[in-house]
Amino acid sequence: MHDSGTRRRRPGKSRKHACLNPGQKDAGVALLAVMSAVSVMLMVALALSGSVQIETRTSIYRKEATQAYALAVGGVQAAILEIAFPPAEDKKDEPRLWKRGQRLVRVPYAHGEALVEIINETGKLDLNVADRKQLARLFEARGLGTAAAVDLAKAIDHWRSPPGSDDEEFKALDDYYREAGYHAAHDSFTSVEEALCVRGMTRDIFYGTAEFSRENGIRREYGVGQDLTIYSQSPTVNVNYASKEVLMSVPGVGEDLASSIVQERRKKPFESLDEITQRLAVSLPDDALPFLGVDDGKIYTIVSVGAVNGSRVRRTVKAVVEVAVAQVTERDTPQHRIIAWCDDVTE
Repeated sequence: MHDSGTRRRRPGKSRKHACLNPGQKDAGVALLAVMSAVSVMLMVALALSGSVQIETRTSIYRKEATQAYALAVGGVQAAILEIAFPPAEDKKDEPRLWKRGQRLVRVPYAHGEALVEIINETGKLDLNVADRKQLARLFEARGLGTAAAVDLAKAIDHWRSPPGSDDEEFKALDDYYREAGYHAAHDSFTSVEEALCVRGMTRDIFYGTAEFSRENGIRREYGVGQDLTIYSQSPTVNVNYASKEVLMSVPGVGEDLASSIVQERRKKPFESLDEITQRLAVSLPDDALPFLGVDDGKIYTIVSVGAVNGSRVRRTVKAVVEVAVAQVTERDTPQHRIIAWCDDVTE
């Protein structure tokens, strides 16, 4: 009988051992260690490469941003020179970067350009001079409802008016500011931005808004801040610089007439109000005449956008400048005064 617990091996058959000798074990461990080290080094190299790329792109951006800023500043300086030294009577028809009444200027450079907007402050509505009706018409032209526009105009008039009125609305506004923790100035506006303190003036109304849609992209609605000034000191607005909305603030000027004036002046600035009638073949309303003009003041707002060739980087500079027109040779230095300077403007 055979032992059931014992299995016999067949002749010629032997069990194979799966065990490796010590030398083979050490080689496998070394290979794994080398592969791990290579993987770590590869990861470090990739991280360093990404960091170098980021630093390189940052350096390129800073370089191009610096260049674009220099171009923007150059655009402001070029605009000041053009304003300060108008052409002589016998050279008015010669090509120039800028001519009186022109709003947009392109200043070319070897490595880029500056796109410059020049606006005389007479093309805006003066916060300290414009009456309630003009202010309300402007606010309504910028999208406010009639009631809201009238209330905002009243609040601005209250802010700049002397104290002590017995008017109930006047007292109510004083109480509103007192409860809000401050007081109305009851004096002239010292800056356009001061209007943000007035009841009813929100940042959206003042600065405007921007909406994005896939169909139309970014749609910008400009605010009333760009239409206001404290420097013109006149109820008249310059037809060569005024926006369509500022023109619509003038009594008797509707949207169609305002749009026609804006389109026609792009061809050539108006030299007189009579020229508007001749070129547009339409008579200006009698009640509009006291509020329209073509004379420039000494103060300009200059917005310059610097762009480097082949780069998407842009830098914008905004300056409010008082420029005295030179009466002497072009070799003399123009007399000008920087009233305000803003870097990296987004409006």
